[in-house]
Amino acid sequence: MAHRIDIADLHDGSTGGSARMHEGSQGGLDGASRESHARTIAGHDVLFCGSVDPSPRWRPGERLHHLFEDAADRFGGLAAVVTSDATLTYAELDRRANQVARHLIARGVAAGDRVGLLFDKTIETYVALVAALKAGATYVPLDPGLPAERIRYMLGDAKIRTIVSMASFSERLAAQDAAAVLLDTDRAEIDARSPDRLFAGEAGETDDPGCYVIYTSGTTGNPKGVLVEHPSICNFVRIAAARYGYRPGDRVYQGMTIAFDFSIEETWVPLMAGATLVPARAGGGLVGEELADFLHERRVTAMCCCPTLLSTIERDLPHLRLLMVGGEACPQNLVMRWSRRGRTILNTYGPTEATVTATVTELVPEKPVTIGIPMPTYSIVILDPAEPRTVARGELGEIGIAGIGVAAGYLNREELTAQKFIPDFVGIPNNASKRIYRTGDLGRINDAGEIEYLGRIDTQVKIRGYRIELVEIESVMMELPQIAQAAVSTFEPEPGLPELVGYYALKPGAGALSGGDILQALKRRLPAYMVPAYLEQLDAIPMSASNKADRKRLPKPTGPRCQPGGSGKVVAARTDNERLLVEAIAEILTVERVSIEDNFFDDLGANSLLMARFCARIRRNPGMESVSMRDIYANPTIARLAATFEESGAAAAVETAPEPFHTPSDFSYYACGAAQLLFYGAYSLFGLWVFDTGLEWTYAATGPVDLYVRSVAAAVAGFFGLTAVSILGKWLLVGRFSEERIPIWSARYFRFWAAKTLMRNAPVALFAGHPIFNVYLRLLGARIGRNTIVKTRFVPVATDLISIGDDTVLRKETILLGYRAQSNYIHTGRVSIGDRAFVGEASVLDIDTAMGNDTQLGHASSLQSGQRVPDGRRFHGSPAVETTADYVRVEAVPSTALRRGLSEVVQLAGLFALVIPAPIVALALWEQSSATAASGFWTSLPTVLVVSLVSFFGSIVTGLAGVWAVPRLARLFLKEGRTYSNYGLHAWLQGLTEKFSNSQFFNVLFGDASAIVHYMRFVGWNLNTVEQTGSNMGTNQKHDNPFCCEIGSGTMVSDGLSMINLEMSASSFRLCHTRIGDNNYLGNNIHYPPGGRTGANVLLGTKVMIPIDGPVQENVGLLGSPPFAIPRMVERDKSMLGAIPEDERLRRLAAKNRYNAVTAALFLATRWLLVFASLAVWQAALLTYDSFGVLALFVAGAVTSAGAVLWFTLMERASLGFGALKPQMVTIYDPYFWSHERHWKLSDWPHVQLFGGTPVKSLILQMMGVKVGRKVVDFGCSITDRSLTEVGDFANLNEGSVLQAHSLEEGVFKSDLIRMGAGCTLGPSAFVHYGVTLGDHVVIDTDAFLMKGEVVDAHTTWRGNPAKLFRRHGTPDGALGAAVYRAPEAVAPAWRIAAE
Repeated sequence: MAHRIDIADLHDGSTGGSARMHEGSQGGLDGASRESHARTIAGHDVLFCGSVDPSPRWRPGERLHHLFEDAADRFGGLAAVVTSDATLTYAELDRRANQVARHLIARGVAAGDRVGLLFDKTIETYVALVAALKAGATYVPLDPGLPAERIRYMLGDAKIRTIVSMASFSERLAAQDAAAVLLDTDRAEIDARSPDRLFAGEAGETDDPGCYVIYTSGTTGNPKGVLVEHPSICNFVRIAAARYGYRPGDRVYQGMTIAFDFSIEETWVPLMAGATLVPARAGGGLVGEELADFLHERRVTAMCCCPTLLSTIERDLPHLRLLMVGGEACPQNLVMRWSRRGRTILNTYGPTEATVTATVTELVPEKPVTIGIPMPTYSIVILDPAEPRTVARGELGEIGIAGIGVAAGYLNREELTAQKFIPDFVGIPNNASKRIYRTGDLGRINDAGEIEYLGRIDTQVKIRGYRIELVEIESVMMELPQIAQAAVSTFEPEPGLPELVGYYALKPGAGALSGGDILQALKRRLPAYMVPAYLEQLDAIPMSASNKADRKRLPKPTGPRCQPGGSGKVVAARTDNERLLVEAIAEILTVERVSIEDNFFDDLGANSLLMARFCARIRRNPGMESVSMRDIYANPTIARLAATFEESGAAAAVETAPEPFHTPSDFSYYACGAAQLLFYGAYSLFGLWVFDTGLEWTYAATGPVDLYVRSVAAAVAGFFGLTAVSILGKWLLVGRFSEERIPIWSARYFRFWAAKTLMRNAPVALFAGHPIFNVYLRLLGARIGRNTIVKTRFVPVATDLISIGDDTVLRKETILLGYRAQSNYIHTGRVSIGDRAFVGEASVLDIDTAMGNDTQLGHASSLQSGQRVPDGRRFHGSPAVETTADYVRVEAVPSTALRRGLSEVVQLAGLFALVIPAPIVALALWEQSSATAASGFWTSLPTVLVVSLVSFFGSIVTGLAGVWAVPRLARLFLKEGRTYSNYGLHAWLQGLTEKFSNSQFFNVLFGDASAIVHYMRFVGWNLNTVEQTGSNMGTNQKHDNPFCCEIGSGTMVSDGLSMINLEMSASSFRLCHTRIGDNNYLGNNIHYPPGGRTGANVLLGTKVMIPIDGPVQENVGLLGSPPFAIPRMVERDKSMLGAIPEDERLRRLAAKNRYNAVTAALFLATRWLLVFASLAVWQAALLTYDSFGVLALFVAGAVTSAGAVLWFTLMERASLGFGALKPQMVTIYDPYFWSHERHWKLSDWPHVQLFGGTPVKSLILQMMGVKVGRKVVDFGCSITDRSLTEVGDFANLNEGSVLQAHSLEEGVFKSDLIRMGAGCTLGPSAFVHYGVTLGDHVVIDTDAFLMKGEVVDAHTTWRGNPAKLFRRHGTPDGALGAAVYRAPEAVAPAWRIAAE
């Protein structure tokens, strides 16, 4: 072929000189090069890069190895290639290539020759590449995986007389008609040659501009060679090195065969920038976890790969800063998964015929995937596929590429070259090739000026990055004498995983032809990636009107994946592990039968990518977590692989004696209830008397100063006086708690309940986590060490049985009760925590548990009764298991008793001097105004109305101002990453931030609606790019510090998310940034810590424990504590959401927003009406106070309490249309779901938690719609969907437990009944999901999570997260509870996943 570059069109290529070339490769391109520039030229739309300098980056006479030599001069001492056993610097690579080039010349290679290169992953590959060019040759890379016949064709077509290779390929090369130069065999000769650069003329002279020839799939049954010349490749590596951003010190993974043109980007381009090449290990390509391990171990910073390969890596790689994907379409979810701050992801597009890459774009999650804009010196036009004309912008057409990068053409295919490389009829400026290459790809230029790739318009496809001509496979099939017709198409057994399908029809009377025979014929002629995964015999191939195979009418394959080998004998699985592996491989490969002796590759037709998925699948099973692709390659049958796993059988559930159960009499039940009501009345009356007496004394002041002084004195006296009453009451009612069993509803139970009520209602109970709270617990009988922080969710009750050592911290939301209600008894027991211990947020310590010195219990974990944590050990999970994770990662700060005392005194002084006196003075002013403004109740109502409006809506405005201002002022003094003392100004400011920015009222007002994202941003959360759904968050999210909270783009939160932003020790805290990845979905009650090891596209199940160590989890679901992997999203949920077109979704979202706005208005109106009614009642009490004194206040309190219960009972019923909830499964865009959200919002009020442990609580629940049995005791269970819940007789519901008859999963709302039998127990912090049925006398243990749909047999105990059968306990007549099937531990997760 003649020289095809127009030298006159290069705009004075010598003027810029080498200085400009070097500047371009290191300094990068102008910012404009990242923007497209569309121009109309003679009526044709042409897309340019927009670069300031559009001229080609090549000087006449320059060849690719000259650019390498220039790089070697600049980066001589830097590593050019690094393998596990060798390193070559740039200078060494240059010298070694000089020696090999001289050796090639001596062996007869002349300038202009074409030299074959046959190499695996070895350091000599790169030496040979440079050496061939230095010798003046054009190199032709050969893939070692190609069949011998295909290599033979390529050698003849390219007229290759010499192949450079290694001795390991000598046997294969012996069958070829070409001289072999084996670099390792000839090592001595090569080493003897001069390492200096070749002098001018040493390699001979040639006018052949060819640099390399790469063979791609052809339409005749043989591949076609694409010739790329030096001007094209020199230009490309310069612009690519600048555009991609490679830099010295980068380590670039070399995973592709050099016969794939994408390898140019990972080889020659980095060498121009001083980067280091890191070749993969020789042999099979790395995928999945093995690839991830390799990249991590070698600290690879940049990688070029196909999206399919990238999708096999399941964890993040922090060192990876540059990712280039190409060779096939890149899915959007892959972008979301791999996007990170500080990482660049480039999508490159370009056929071999356009010198590797013609367009590029940076991929970011918030932008749709396109193939971007032209590279500098390239131009793009969209052509009419049938004639030489362009189509208008926005219209579909064939992508055409122009510029210096257009290749010379196809070797020995002049007619095809003329057909595909057409003259530049547009007259594109700076098009040095004067031609346009027709790619055969369908595309258009969008409104943003970027190119959208929409597939192929001919018979060419891409499978795992390989470009394949379907006609080539059809030609080989047609060579079989029995086949009359053949057609090849693609099929996706799973979305995003295309496979080839070969269809054929036999000639009439043809002999038998098995699928195995066809496969063998194909494998002899074609590389493995071109052999169809499915073969389908048809009576006739469907044809179009033009008598061509109509691929659109080809049916989906009905048979299984091809199994090319095997003996035909099926050996069935014999063990649980074998059965699990058989099920997994059959599902992955979609094959009908699997013998445990079948080879995964030879017999079942698997490939490495499918086996990577198989490997990831079986890692979810206990005992198989460490399996690697290496294990699978070494043991490629089910039998051999299963033998490597240690077998584990089913663990039998413990069978115990009958559970003691107390059945109270009617008398004890009603007598206890009456006594509790009397106690409530007496205690309330006493409290009001204290309050009233204090006010009377305060208001007897003689002036403003005296009023203030008296209000401070009254505040101090009331605070400590009521606290003293609680302490004395505990000792008088109970004395010292001991380990015992108290029958519920008995006299002893009443005393227990009364003491508990007093202890919980002391004013000092509001100071959990403060030193004064420790003093309070000590006065109640607990043994609390020095410098210890106790921030429990509830005040501990059986305090005499609780011991906590020095320098220990119990994080917020911890549950430590000292008692548990079970089987109608109160069981009290000891809890012992040693010195320097740590208990994480929302963790639970059941009775009869102990933690030694220097121990840790992680977040959202629990110790079950009987568990012990030995000294120095760390545990997490529910029930807790040992771990190496460290939950105390902040250094201690010296803290003296004096500092702690002063800090507490200052805060209490602020409380007594400012906070409490303010409302006392305000109340005095209110009484004065009410006394003078009106003389009667009815005449005073207008004033009450105005005051209620002003106070209610004014408090909303004031509250929002406080939510915004207080944390921002505190932020001026609080910095992330800095360690502060737990006692002092910074701790006080952090406390204020937490209190002001966590508003339950505003969460409920704005939650479950589009407004919640705006409110959370107002609070301070970083939500990145929000994909508005109208239900992005619930009504109960919270945090430590809002400015340290980040939610990834596209992430949705169900409800109950707690962002942990503090790392704490007993003496110090540190603010930490907490981030949840992109496109996550979070279930309920999740506590997310800083450093949580979850990334993008993760489903976090309800009550999941977030790992803080190990690999980053991505593209999976996590469930349980400790967590395990589950599918990211069930197909049913996908299909429900996918059935809603985007325009319809947006229409429904707008309707939902209008509906939610009305709901918010109703919420405000109902709350204000309650405030108005309450103020009216208290106004009446004040007006009658002179006659009835404190009794008037007592009646007002009783009326407002009862009125609130009745009001919200009305809201509960009215919000359901005075009906009941029904089991449903709808999307969040269904009006039923909107009405359910309205029901939650209007009926949400703390009154549901009033009267815990009394018969009144059951009465309230019945009024709210719960079907409650007889003599149920409820200490504080959260029941979210009351009319879907049934609670049987004698049930015991402990504090912090949850009955949730719904879930919101990936935008699909599901609800169903919860049925609890008689005598059931729900332990502290236990959680029961929807669709659950509990038999009689079932115990759901502390912190257990019983998953949706479980049917639990009577007389059983379930423990863990997710809950599993723990024991069966006998019935009173001596019979054991019903048997429960337990699958072996090795397969339990798989069954769970199937059920889900």
